[in-house]
Amino acid sequence: MKNTIRPLVRPFALAALLSLTLPCAAMAWDGFDTETGHLVEVDVDAVPMRGEIIDVFDCDTKETATLMVDAVKNNARTVEITVRESDTGRTRILVMEAR
Repeated sequence: MKNTIRPLVRPFALAALLSLTLPCAAMAWDGFDTETGHLVEVDVDAVPMRGEIIDVFDCDTKETATLMVDAVKNNARTVEITVRESDTGRTRILVMEAR
């Protein structure tokens, strides 16, 4: 009986382990900030809409900023997101990979 259960347990254990690690890695959306040229990552499930608040991680400075989306423009290969800093009112454009 041991030999028939053990081969079945390994694939399920591997699938459970992968289900815990893959969603975290798949959530980051890569792009760059047109003002600084820094690479950025946005943690969203889908393309954000105007008025949404998003967290943007700057890969060069290792800082995270919480920004409001002012506009979204879909292109063939990219998505341009215009964001605004709430404390300064400064706007920036993030160019992200198309989704």
